[in-house]
Amino acid sequence: MGLAATGGIALQGCSAPVTGGSESADLAGSEGNSNAGPMDLQVAWDTLLLYEGITTDDTEQPLSVLRSNFVFSASNMLAIGDRVYVGAGGTVFGFTPETGEVAHQFSVVDSDEEDPVGDIMSIAASQDVMYAATSGGYVVAFDVASGAQLWATLCCSTRSPGITSWGGGETLYFSDAPWRCTSLAMGSTAIVVGYSSYQLENMSLLACVEASTGVARWTRQLEGRLDTAGGLGYPVAVDAGLLLPMPDGSGLGLLGMQTGETLDFLETDSPIYMGLTMSDEGGLPCYFQSKLGTLYKVDVENGALVAAIAQDACTDSVKRVPSGARPLLADGRVIVNAATQDEDAKRFDGDYNPSAGECVVFDAETLEVLERHDAPEIESTPVRMGEGMYYLGRAGIYYAALEGGVPGEPELVIDAEGRDRDVWEQQLLAADGMLYFVGGPYGERWLYAIGPADEV
Repeated sequence: MGLAATGGIALQGCSAPVTGGSESADLAGSEGNSNAGPMDLQVAWDTLLLYEGITTDDTEQPLSVLRSNFVFSASNMLAIGDRVYVGAGGTVFGFTPETGEVAHQFSVVDSDEEDPVGDIMSIAASQDVMYAATSGGYVVAFDVASGAQLWATLCCSTRSPGITSWGGGETLYFSDAPWRCTSLAMGSTAIVVGYSSYQLENMSLLACVEASTGVARWTRQLEGRLDTAGGLGYPVAVDAGLLLPMPDGSGLGLLGMQTGETLDFLETDSPIYMGLTMSDEGGLPCYFQSKLGTLYKVDVENGALVAAIAQDACTDSVKRVPSGARPLLADGRVIVNAATQDEDAKRFDGDYNPSAGECVVFDAETLEVLERHDAPEIESTPVRMGEGMYYLGRAGIYYAALEGGVPGEPELVIDAEGRDRDVWEQQLLAADGMLYFVGGPYGERWLYAIGPADEV
């Protein structure tokens, strides 16, 4: 039975599969496990956010449509109060966790035909305002209470000519190439976001606007693409300034919030493959992995970046690439994914084996290695919920019990095969005993809510 959404939009009901097809999800329960075992989980509800071309169900209508028709992606998710928010197309939707009903809706309004706002790529929120960065190069603010658009500031026009080379050596010129966006970093009075595009030249733009008015404070052009590691998890605003993995792959920068200038710089052994994992309540120290798997613990002392490094714990004699997961902090431990895949192995040929994952546990203070063991498909950032951690793999959702911050052997608790995107773009959101992620078969973006079976 379908669930009614605000504005008469129909949502797919509780019996819907994780893939959006016709078969139900396979569930692995917790019978026989201790209190640290997984919950009995099943799909509570799902809804089609976007589609491109023909959907798997001709009767299903998406909640939104792409405005730029180029960057086929939903935004990150936020849990605020009793709502879960995600941006899709030109709208931020706020869902009621129990039913999947659309309770809040914020839609962008174009004011310039030459520079349309585009699709929502990243969202953040304060108590009263929802902020969004868009593929059109804008930062937009909405009033949470009324849903009205407060302001929209163009930081980076899509109509900047660029050059890209395709496989045949042909060079094409683009006059309108939508941007991918980093996380929105929120300081006390300002919002910072980065824009970059695979269609344009190898450059990015970092922009800062006043949170209350949208007035541009500064912009800074950077060499390299900010979105090469997904774009989420950085930049991060801290008391000392702005932490940013530099897009040229050289290391971590500490930038001033007032001007964007580099205050200090930490060179790393290879690019920072994903974003930063912050300590409790978003503070320092932060943790991250380089592309070679080296674990870094970074703090700021007297305005300078200081680091501790565990250089060889996640690598071996063969050059490898790590999965796309950021570290997880739990009970004084740092849980990371070892670099397990040969860097030269192609993702879709027979040599690529995502099941050959490995999990390494460090002491969060000393970075001493405490334990390591196999962890299938641990390619996305784990989240902690209850007595364990969950992560999204290619086969579905995995659970591992945590005992003293050390995970046990992972087990598949929801089978959700058929998703086409790299899982590091689909990390889980855990909120109030529920799990959420965006995924789906080719050409579709679904929001899935996973909950305890006895409550669904």
